[in-house]
Amino acid sequence: MRNIAFSSEYAEQYNRQFEVLFRDENRRNKEEGCFANGYSLLAESFEGELDGEHRLAARYALFSPNHEPVFDYACLDNANPLCEMITHNDGKTYFLFRRDRFGFSVLDLETLHEHRFYSDEAFESGNDFIWCSAEYYPARNTIFVAGHMLGAPYEVYEYDFSDPLTCVAHIPEDALILTLPTTDFADEMEDFRDEYVNWGEEEIFGSALLNSFDDIAEWFAFVESLGSRKTAPSYYMPSTPFVAFRMSDGIPVGMIEIKHELNDYLSKHGGHISYSVRPSERRRGFGKRMLAMALPYAKILGHSKVLVVCHTDNEPSRRTILADGGIYEQTYFSELDNIYNENYWIRTTPDTTSDPQSLKKEGNVS
Repeated sequence: MRNIAFSSEYAEQYNRQFEVLFRDENRRNKEEGCFANGYSLLAESFEGELDGEHRLAARYALFSPNHEPVFDYACLDNANPLCEMITHNDGKTYFLFRRDRFGFSVLDLETLHEHRFYSDEAFESGNDFIWCSAEYYPARNTIFVAGHMLGAPYEVYEYDFSDPLTCVAHIPEDALILTLPTTDFADEMEDFRDEYVNWGEEEIFGSALLNSFDDIAEWFAFVESLGSRKTAPSYYMPSTPFVAFRMSDGIPVGMIEIKHELNDYLSKHGGHISYSVRPSERRRGFGKRMLAMALPYAKILGHSKVLVVCHTDNEPSRRTILADGGIYEQTYFSELDNIYNENYWIRTTPDTTSDPQSLKKEGNVS
Protein backbone atom coordinates (compact mmCIF):
# COMPACT_ATOMS: atom_id res chain seq x y z
CA MET A 1 0.00 0.00 0.00
CA ARG A 2 1.75 3.16 -1.23
CA ASN A 3 1.67 6.41 0.74
CA ILE A 4 0.68 9.32 -1.52
CA ALA A 5 0.01 11.95 1.19
CA PHE A 6 2.81 14.13 -0.19
CA SER A 7 2.19 13.50 -3.89
CA SER A 8 1.11 16.21 -6.33
CA GLU A 9 -2.01 14.28 -7.39
CA TYR A 10 -3.27 14.02 -3.81
CA ALA A 11 -2.33 17.63 -3.00
CA GLU A 12 -4.52 18.78 -5.89
CA GLN A 13 -7.50 16.84 -4.53
CA TYR A 14 -6.89 18.01 -0.96
CA ASN A 15 -6.66 21.67 -1.99
CA ARG A 16 -9.86 21.46 -4.04
CA GLN A 17 -11.81 19.97 -1.14
CA PHE A 18 -10.27 22.48 1.28
CA GLU A 19 -11.47 25.44 -0.82
CA VAL A 20 -15.03 24.08 -0.92
CA LEU A 21 -15.38 23.15 2.76
CA PHE A 22 -13.67 26.08 4.44
CA ARG A 23 -15.74 28.91 3.02
CA ASP A 24 -16.96 31.62 5.39
CA GLU A 25 -20.60 30.61 4.94
CA ASN A 26 -19.75 27.10 6.23
CA ARG A 27 -18.27 28.39 9.50
CA ARG A 28 -20.08 27.19 12.66
CA ASN A 29 -18.49 27.41 16.13
CA LYS A 30 -15.31 27.10 18.18
CA GLU A 31 -14.41 24.64 20.91
CA GLU A 32 -11.32 24.34 23.09
CA GLY A 33 -9.98 21.32 24.94
CA CYS A 34 -6.93 20.58 27.08
CA PHE A 35 -4.73 17.46 27.09
CA ALA A 36 -3.38 15.96 30.29
CA ASN A 37 0.16 17.04 29.35
CA GLY A 38 -0.87 20.71 29.30
CA TYR A 39 -1.20 21.15 25.55
CA SER A 40 -4.51 22.57 24.34
CA LEU A 41 -6.41 22.31 21.09
CA LEU A 42 -8.70 24.93 19.57
CA ALA A 43 -11.18 23.61 16.98
CA GLU A 44 -13.20 25.77 14.59
CA SER A 45 -15.91 23.71 12.92
CA PHE A 46 -17.32 23.98 9.41
CA GLU A 47 -20.28 22.29 7.78
CA GLY A 48 -20.93 22.10 4.04
CA GLU A 49 -21.58 20.06 0.91
CA LEU A 50 -18.85 18.37 -1.08
CA ASP A 51 -19.70 16.58 -4.33
CA GLY A 52 -23.30 16.26 -3.16
CA GLU A 53 -22.31 14.82 0.24
CA HIS A 54 -22.85 16.49 3.60
CA ARG A 55 -19.47 16.93 5.31
CA LEU A 56 -18.23 18.15 8.70
CA ALA A 57 -14.78 19.72 8.72
CA ALA A 58 -12.62 21.66 11.17
CA ARG A 59 -9.56 23.85 11.54
CA TYR A 60 -7.36 23.02 14.52
CA ALA A 61 -4.69 25.00 16.39
CA LEU A 62 -2.41 23.23 18.88
CA PHE A 63 -0.92 25.30 21.73
CA SER A 64 1.91 24.50 24.16
CA PRO A 65 1.43 24.48 27.96
CA ASN A 66 2.76 28.10 27.81
CA HIS A 67 -0.09 28.96 25.41
CA GLU A 68 2.29 29.41 22.49
CA PRO A 69 1.07 28.30 19.03
CA VAL A 70 2.70 25.03 18.04
CA PHE A 71 0.93 23.64 14.98
CA ASP A 72 -2.25 24.10 12.95
CA TYR A 73 -4.01 21.90 10.45
CA ALA A 74 -7.34 21.39 8.72
CA CYS A 75 -9.39 18.18 8.94
CA LEU A 76 -11.43 17.38 5.83
CA ASP A 77 -13.77 14.98 7.66
CA ASN A 78 -14.42 15.80 11.31
CA ALA A 79 -17.42 13.51 11.88
CA ASN A 80 -15.14 11.29 14.01
CA PRO A 81 -12.15 13.46 14.99
CA LEU A 82 -8.88 11.78 15.95
CA CYS A 83 -6.59 13.62 18.38
CA GLU A 84 -4.43 11.65 20.82
CA MET A 85 -1.25 12.48 22.76
CA ILE A 86 1.04 9.45 23.03
CA THR A 87 4.15 9.15 25.20
CA HIS A 88 6.31 6.66 23.35
CA ASN A 89 8.95 4.17 24.50
CA ASP A 90 11.57 6.37 22.78
CA GLY A 91 10.89 9.07 25.40
CA LYS A 92 9.15 11.44 23.00
CA THR A 93 5.56 12.63 22.95
CA TYR A 94 3.66 12.38 19.68
CA PHE A 95 0.41 13.98 18.60
CA LEU A 96 -1.66 11.52 16.57
CA PHE A 97 -4.39 13.16 14.50
CA ARG A 98 -6.33 13.07 11.23
CA ARG A 99 -6.34 15.81 8.63
CA ASP A 100 -6.98 13.59 5.61
CA ARG A 101 -10.31 11.87 5.29
CA PHE A 102 -8.86 8.36 4.96
CA GLY A 103 -5.60 8.41 6.84
CA PHE A 104 -3.68 9.65 9.85
CA SER A 105 -0.83 11.97 10.78
CA VAL A 106 1.81 11.86 13.51
CA LEU A 107 3.54 15.00 14.84
CA ASP A 108 6.78 14.83 16.83
CA LEU A 109 6.25 17.57 19.45
CA GLU A 110 10.00 17.96 19.94
CA THR A 111 11.04 18.46 16.30
CA LEU A 112 7.60 19.39 14.86
CA HIS A 113 8.20 16.91 12.06
CA GLU A 114 4.94 15.52 10.69
CA HIS A 115 4.36 12.14 9.14
CA ARG A 116 1.19 11.80 7.05
CA PHE A 117 -0.17 8.57 5.66
CA TYR A 118 -2.80 8.38 2.93
CA SER A 119 -2.97 5.20 0.85
CA ASP A 120 -3.06 5.13 -2.92
CA GLU A 121 -5.96 2.67 -2.63
CA ALA A 122 -8.05 5.29 -0.82
CA PHE A 123 -7.19 7.89 -3.45
CA GLU A 124 -8.16 5.60 -6.34
CA SER A 125 -11.33 4.12 -4.83
CA GLY A 126 -12.51 6.98 -2.59
CA ASN A 127 -13.12 4.45 0.17
CA ASP A 128 -10.82 3.31 2.96
CA PHE A 129 -10.54 2.92 6.72
CA ILE A 130 -11.37 6.06 8.76
CA TRP A 131 -9.30 6.36 11.95
CA CYS A 132 -11.41 7.57 14.90
CA SER A 133 -9.26 6.87 17.95
CA ALA A 134 -6.02 5.10 18.82
CA GLU A 135 -4.42 3.76 21.98
CA TYR A 136 -0.69 3.03 22.32
CA TYR A 137 0.24 -0.35 23.80
CA PRO A 138 3.87 -0.03 25.00
CA ALA A 139 4.42 -3.72 25.76
CA ARG A 140 4.13 -4.52 22.04
CA ASN A 141 5.01 -1.11 20.58
CA THR A 142 1.74 -1.16 18.68
CA ILE A 143 -1.35 1.03 18.52
CA PHE A 144 -4.89 -0.27 18.58
CA VAL A 145 -6.93 1.82 16.16
CA ALA A 146 -10.72 2.07 16.29
CA GLY A 147 -12.52 3.22 13.17
CA HIS A 148 -14.67 2.07 10.29
CA MET A 149 -15.13 1.82 6.56
CA LEU A 150 -17.72 4.14 5.02
CA GLY A 151 -21.20 2.73 5.69
CA ALA A 152 -19.77 -0.06 7.86
CA PRO A 153 -19.65 -0.64 11.63
CA TYR A 154 -16.64 0.03 13.82
CA GLU A 155 -13.63 -2.25 13.81
CA VAL A 156 -10.40 -2.28 15.81
CA TYR A 157 -6.99 -2.99 14.27
CA GLU A 158 -3.51 -3.43 15.69
CA TYR A 159 -0.64 -1.64 13.89
CA ASP A 160 3.09 -1.53 14.46
CA PHE A 161 4.10 1.76 16.12
CA SER A 162 7.78 1.14 16.87
CA ASP A 163 8.82 4.06 14.63
CA PRO A 164 5.95 6.59 14.65
CA LEU A 165 7.33 8.85 11.90
CA THR A 166 7.60 6.02 9.38
CA CYS A 167 4.47 4.15 10.48
CA VAL A 168 2.56 3.06 7.35
CA ALA A 169 0.04 0.76 8.99
CA HIS A 170 2.48 -2.17 9.11
CA ILE A 171 0.59 -5.13 10.57
CA PRO A 172 2.50 -7.43 12.96
CA GLU A 173 2.70 -11.08 11.96
CA ASP A 174 0.47 -12.23 14.83
CA ALA A 175 -1.88 -9.23 14.68
CA LEU A 176 -5.57 -9.50 15.50
CA ILE A 177 -8.56 -7.59 14.21
CA LEU A 178 -11.80 -7.13 16.14
CA THR A 179 -14.81 -7.03 13.85
CA LEU A 180 -18.57 -7.41 14.23
CA PRO A 181 -20.05 -10.82 13.42
CA THR A 182 -21.45 -11.04 9.90
CA THR A 183 -22.99 -13.88 7.93
CA ASP A 184 -19.95 -13.80 5.63
CA PHE A 185 -18.16 -16.06 8.09
CA ALA A 186 -21.04 -18.21 9.31
CA ASP A 187 -19.00 -21.43 8.84
CA GLU A 188 -16.14 -20.05 10.95
CA MET A 189 -18.52 -19.13 13.77
CA GLU A 190 -20.16 -22.55 13.76
CA ASP A 191 -16.74 -24.15 14.02
CA PHE A 192 -15.82 -21.69 16.80
CA ARG A 193 -18.98 -22.61 18.76
CA ASP A 194 -18.58 -26.36 18.20
CA GLU A 195 -15.03 -26.36 19.56
CA TYR A 196 -16.29 -25.21 22.98
CA VAL A 197 -18.92 -27.96 22.94
CA ASN A 198 -16.32 -30.58 22.05
CA TRP A 199 -14.17 -29.40 24.94
CA GLY A 200 -17.10 -29.80 27.29
CA GLU A 201 -17.59 -26.08 27.96
CA GLU A 202 -21.21 -24.99 28.29
CA GLU A 203 -20.70 -21.20 28.17
CA ILE A 204 -18.82 -18.95 25.75
CA PHE A 205 -18.20 -15.70 27.59
CA GLY A 206 -18.37 -12.54 25.49
CA SER A 207 -20.17 -14.26 22.62
CA ALA A 208 -23.68 -12.78 22.95
CA LEU A 209 -25.10 -16.21 23.87
CA LEU A 210 -23.63 -17.97 20.82
CA ASN A 211 -23.74 -21.30 22.65
CA SER A 212 -27.54 -20.95 23.08
CA PHE A 213 -28.26 -21.00 19.34
CA ASP A 214 -28.28 -24.21 17.31
CA ASP A 215 -29.20 -22.24 14.19
CA ILE A 216 -26.34 -19.83 13.45
CA ALA A 217 -28.64 -17.66 11.32
CA GLU A 218 -30.82 -16.99 14.36
CA TRP A 219 -27.75 -15.95 16.33
CA PHE A 220 -26.74 -13.42 13.66
CA ALA A 221 -30.27 -11.97 13.81
CA PHE A 222 -30.00 -11.78 17.60
CA VAL A 223 -26.63 -9.98 17.38
CA GLU A 224 -28.12 -7.53 14.88
CA SER A 225 -30.74 -6.52 17.46
CA LEU A 226 -28.30 -5.70 20.27
CA GLY A 227 -27.27 -2.21 19.17
CA SER A 228 -29.88 -0.25 21.13
CA ARG A 229 -32.55 -0.53 23.81
CA LYS A 230 -35.24 -0.17 21.15
CA THR A 231 -34.23 -3.36 19.35
CA ALA A 232 -32.48 -5.48 22.02
CA PRO A 233 -34.60 -8.13 23.78
CA SER A 234 -35.92 -7.02 27.17
CA TYR A 235 -33.79 -9.64 28.93
CA TYR A 236 -30.50 -8.42 27.39
CA MET A 237 -28.65 -5.13 27.77
CA PRO A 238 -27.54 -3.34 24.58
CA SER A 239 -24.03 -4.42 23.59
CA THR A 240 -21.49 -4.74 20.82
CA PRO A 241 -19.94 -8.19 20.38
CA PHE A 242 -16.67 -8.48 18.45
CA VAL A 243 -14.98 -11.50 16.93
CA ALA A 244 -11.18 -11.52 17.21
CA PHE A 245 -9.64 -12.84 14.00
CA ARG A 246 -5.98 -13.66 13.54
CA MET A 247 -5.19 -11.69 10.42
CA SER A 248 -2.52 -14.09 9.10
CA ASP A 249 -4.90 -17.02 8.63
CA GLY A 250 -8.42 -15.66 9.24
CA ILE A 251 -9.05 -17.94 12.23
CA PRO A 252 -11.41 -16.57 14.93
CA VAL A 253 -9.41 -16.97 18.13
CA GLY A 254 -11.92 -15.45 20.54
CA MET A 255 -14.86 -13.15 21.20
CA ILE A 256 -15.30 -10.06 23.35
CA GLU A 257 -18.51 -8.18 24.14
CA ILE A 258 -18.86 -4.58 25.33
CA LYS A 259 -22.05 -3.61 27.16
CA HIS A 260 -23.26 -0.08 26.39
CA GLU A 261 -24.56 0.35 29.96
CA LEU A 262 -24.95 -1.60 33.19
CA ASN A 263 -27.98 -2.78 35.12
CA ASP A 264 -27.89 -3.77 38.80
CA TYR A 265 -26.77 -7.34 38.09
CA LEU A 266 -24.04 -6.39 35.63
CA SER A 267 -22.70 -3.75 38.03
CA LYS A 268 -21.72 -6.57 40.39
CA HIS A 269 -21.44 -9.80 38.41
CA GLY A 270 -21.09 -9.11 34.69
CA GLY A 271 -19.39 -5.79 34.05
CA HIS A 272 -19.01 -3.87 30.81
CA ILE A 273 -16.73 -6.36 29.09
CA SER A 274 -16.69 -10.15 28.93
CA TYR A 275 -14.51 -12.28 26.68
CA SER A 276 -13.19 -15.76 25.98
CA VAL A 277 -10.48 -17.39 23.86
CA ARG A 278 -11.28 -20.63 22.06
CA PRO A 279 -9.74 -23.63 23.85
CA SER A 280 -7.14 -24.49 21.18
CA GLU A 281 -5.74 -20.92 21.15
CA ARG A 282 -5.32 -20.30 24.88
CA ARG A 283 -2.08 -19.44 26.72
CA ARG A 284 -0.86 -17.28 23.82
CA GLY A 285 -1.76 -13.85 25.22
CA PHE A 286 -4.81 -13.32 22.99
CA GLY A 287 -7.14 -12.51 25.90
CA LYS A 288 -4.86 -9.71 27.11
CA ARG A 289 -4.68 -8.17 23.63
CA MET A 290 -8.42 -8.54 22.95
CA LEU A 291 -9.23 -6.71 26.17
CA ALA A 292 -6.75 -3.92 25.35
CA MET A 293 -8.16 -3.63 21.83
CA ALA A 294 -11.72 -3.27 23.15
CA LEU A 295 -10.87 -0.20 25.23
CA PRO A 296 -10.78 2.31 22.31
CA TYR A 297 -14.27 1.21 21.28
CA ALA A 298 -15.53 1.45 24.88
CA LYS A 299 -14.18 5.01 24.95
CA ILE A 300 -16.12 5.79 21.76
CA LEU A 301 -19.25 4.57 23.58
CA GLY A 302 -18.57 7.22 26.23
CA HIS A 303 -16.96 5.09 28.97
CA SER A 304 -13.97 6.70 30.70
CA LYS A 305 -13.51 3.42 32.58
CA VAL A 306 -15.03 -0.04 32.31
CA LEU A 307 -15.91 -2.73 34.82
CA VAL A 308 -14.44 -6.20 34.18
CA VAL A 309 -15.36 -9.18 36.36
CA CYS A 310 -13.72 -12.55 36.91
CA HIS A 311 -14.43 -15.54 39.15
CA THR A 312 -12.18 -15.75 42.21
CA ASP A 313 -10.82 -19.10 41.02
CA ASN A 314 -10.03 -17.89 37.49
CA GLU A 315 -6.36 -16.97 37.82
CA PRO A 316 -5.67 -16.59 34.03
CA SER A 317 -8.51 -14.07 33.71
CA ARG A 318 -7.30 -12.16 36.78
CA ARG A 319 -3.79 -11.92 35.29
CA THR A 320 -5.25 -10.65 32.00
CA ILE A 321 -7.27 -7.94 33.75
CA LEU A 322 -4.33 -6.82 35.88
CA ALA A 323 -2.01 -6.77 32.86
CA ASP A 324 -4.39 -4.37 31.09
CA GLY A 325 -4.51 -1.97 34.05
CA GLY A 326 -7.32 -3.41 36.18
CA ILE A 327 -7.79 -1.87 39.62
CA TYR A 328 -9.50 -4.12 42.16
CA GLU A 329 -12.72 -2.76 43.69
CA GLN A 330 -14.37 -5.54 45.69
CA THR A 331 -15.67 -9.11 45.65
CA TYR A 332 -19.36 -10.05 45.38
CA PHE A 333 -21.10 -13.38 45.96
CA SER A 334 -23.52 -14.34 43.19
CA GLU A 335 -26.41 -16.36 44.58
CA LEU A 336 -27.56 -17.06 41.03
CA ASP A 337 -24.25 -18.70 40.06
CA ASN A 338 -23.17 -19.75 43.58
CA ILE A 339 -19.74 -18.22 43.03
CA TYR A 340 -17.65 -15.24 44.15
CA ASN A 341 -16.77 -12.60 41.53
CA GLU A 342 -13.98 -10.03 41.71
CA ASN A 343 -14.66 -6.59 40.24
CA TYR A 344 -11.94 -4.54 38.53
CA TRP A 345 -12.04 -1.13 36.83
CA ILE A 346 -9.91 -0.32 33.78
CA ARG A 347 -9.44 3.18 32.33
CA THR A 348 -10.21 3.34 28.62
CA THR A 349 -7.38 5.84 28.11
CA PRO A 350 -4.08 4.44 29.45
CA ASP A 351 -1.42 6.56 31.15
CA THR A 352 0.65 6.73 27.95
CA THR A 353 -2.19 8.33 26.00
CA SER A 354 -4.30 11.40 26.68
CA ASP A 355 -7.19 13.02 24.87
CA PRO A 356 -8.78 16.45 25.21
CA GLN A 357 -10.88 16.93 28.32
CA SER A 358 -14.40 18.37 28.09
CA LEU A 359 -14.38 20.81 25.21
CA LYS A 360 -16.09 24.10 26.04
CA LYS A 361 -18.35 25.47 23.33
CA GLU A 362 -18.00 29.17 22.71
CA GLY A 363 -21.01 29.44 20.41
CA ASN A 364 -20.80 30.91 16.92
CA VAL A 365 -17.48 32.71 16.75
CA SER A 366 -16.25 34.29 13.56
